[in-house]
Amino acid sequence: MSSWSQKKQLVAIGAGTLLVCLGSFAGVFYTQGLIDEVQTQTESKQQEIAAADAKIKQIPASEDDVIILRENLDEYVKILPDSRELIAFVRMIDDFERQTGIQGTGLQPKNKRPDKGQQRFVPIEYNYEMKGTLWQFLKFLNLVENYERFVSITDFQITSGAGGRTEQRIGDDAVHTVKVTLQTYTYNGKAAGKEVKIANYDKRRNELREEIWKRMNDLKIEHYDYREKQGRRDILADPRISGDQLEGEKGSIEVQKQLLDRYVGQITNLQDMVQKLKNPETTLFEQYGLEKSVREVLGEIDTTIDSDVKVITYSPLKLKWSTQVTIPLDEIRAQMNATASTERAKKDPFLPKAEIEQLIAEMAGDLKAGQLEDAKGRYDSVASRLTMPSTDARYELAVKAKALQVKASTALDFRGMDLKLEGVVVNRGGRSGVLLNGEVYEEGDYIADDLLVKLVEEEQVWFVFRGLTLVRTM
Repeated sequence: MSSWSQKKQLVAIGAGTLLVCLGSFAGVFYTQGLIDEVQTQTESKQQEIAAADAKIKQIPASEDDVIILRENLDEYVKILPDSRELIAFVRMIDDFERQTGIQGTGLQPKNKRPDKGQQRFVPIEYNYEMKGTLWQFLKFLNLVENYERFVSITDFQITSGAGGRTEQRIGDDAVHTVKVTLQTYTYNGKAAGKEVKIANYDKRRNELREEIWKRMNDLKIEHYDYREKQGRRDILADPRISGDQLEGEKGSIEVQKQLLDRYVGQITNLQDMVQKLKNPETTLFEQYGLEKSVREVLGEIDTTIDSDVKVITYSPLKLKWSTQVTIPLDEIRAQMNATASTERAKKDPFLPKAEIEQLIAEMAGDLKAGQLEDAKGRYDSVASRLTMPSTDARYELAVKAKALQVKASTALDFRGMDLKLEGVVVNRGGRSGVLLNGEVYEEGDYIADDLLVKLVEEEQVWFVFRGLTLVRTM
């Protein structure tokens, strides 16, 4: 019996040991699973942290972009302040009417489109009707195209006025009726949430000043300069010729053709001479002779063209005159002016003595007449050609011109100063005083480092500003 009991005990111990081992193995596998799960979560968190770090590194660059966009917001948002305020829009239309000569017959706001939630930019539209020639309408379109605000034409309708019972004409061109839809936008600055505050905004804005300027220039739209009709025909008018057009008012068709051919021949000769003038193989003496001949022919044409162009009344010949005379003549003049400027710059990059003397006389006249901006503008336009060395014979004249420019700039700065003369006390036996911006100053007192009260009179006060004596009246 004792032997059997021992066996049972051994079996029980072995079974317990086996169970313990199995439990240990199961615990090991379970623990390993937990470890793998934790490692997976750790790797996921590390990836999230890395992504967050990458975003954090992008924050300075994103903040820079935000600063640049905020500073250039005015360039992006050139729109009307309120859909109910038509003043700016009406002024724009009035200005365009003056420039083109069209007759506006009404500007009416269209029904506002229903808002689809809160939007930063809300479109608003106006119907506008006008009467004018095709060329006036095209010029109107060009002005809208070049307008500084966001304005577009979304729809238009043209009714030809040519050949109607009550046909109207401006010169030789028929007057048409045009209806357009003008669209612009209002800016809803409250459409989004609060703007994010950026630390050290002013400092960073100054650091980004150059980039802000570059971005602003990138926003500028290149303008197209409308060139009137330039030989084009009115597509809205019947091109066929009526009987009363077969003979011109100033002469027969044959006479007009002969006149046109004469000018075309002159211009052909001029073009040949200009081409030869630009040829690098042409000698200096030949260039001088060619340039003189071209200018003589241009002078002869200038004396007759204004009267001769009035002779051309036959419509097809008027179109040819534009394309074969007017445009080529303008191109030749432009080429000759460019050639003259280039040659002058090659020979002498500075202004001739006579031109500097004329500049000084004109600036002095502007200053005497109080036209300070004109005086400063004259100098600034040729400043780069007045920087000759002191050994140049024109140097003293350039210094005089610069002195007048400094005088004009100083006077302009003085004019812009906020100096409110509220009263004076003139003391014949001592120093007089002036009540200026709420404070009393006597003659000889400094208002600022570069501004001195020089003389106080009953009707005016004399100041010395940056070494220049200037006056303010009561």
